Amino acid sequence: MRRSRIENPPWETFRRALQRTRTRWFITTCIALASLWWTIAIVHTAERDSSAWGDRKTVSVAANDLEPGHIITTDDIHFALRPTIMLPGDLADSPVGRTVIRSIARDEIVIERRLAGGGISGPAALLGDNSVAFAIPRDASTPVLSVGNYVTLFAPSEIASTAARGNGPAARVADRAVVVAVNEKSLMVGVDPRDASSVARALLSTSVIVALTN
Repeated sequence: MRRSRIENPPWETFRRALQRTRTRWFITTCIALASLWWTIAIVHTAERDSSAWGDRKTVSVAANDLEPGHIITTDDIHFALRPTIMLPGDLADSPVGRTVIRSIARDEIVIERRLAGGGISGPAALLGDNSVAFAIPRDASTPVLSVGNYVTLFAPSEIASTAARGNGPAARVADRAVVVAVNEKSLMVGVDPRDASSVARALLSTSVIVALTN
């Protein structure tokens, strides 16, 4: 009597095929080639993107929001690659130890025009190269101010010099004066030297009205 042939189930046939050395090498080679192709594709995409932006340069970037008056430490900055085509012309190469004179947002590139000159700190760091600082008493009309704010100073027209701006009862004696220090009794502002005599005359004769400006 002739015995009938027993066929193996498909999964058993597949398992035996995987056990063959030649089959395992074929699968391993396919996986390796697929991985190589994927790596080459990623590198090519990165190089293409880099070429689109051009060369890159390592620059100082703010790690936190930095406010005027703050002295930068190593914890306040980190370094990042940025496309040179997008970089400003006044990069701060050595910002550590410098005083912030204009607000710097987190992840913003640190530039020279936001910092005081090296070795200058405190209120003097917030003054411009030719600014003159005055202490102005605070009263109920003084707005809430912070270091780095800009203010306009007013005084009665009869007190202000003829060069003061305005024809009404009050005249501007200084525009865009920068606040460099604030305490409970007074605030210190830096004004343009051309406005210094008008501000001094107003402070000697009467109170000065402070208005917050942009």
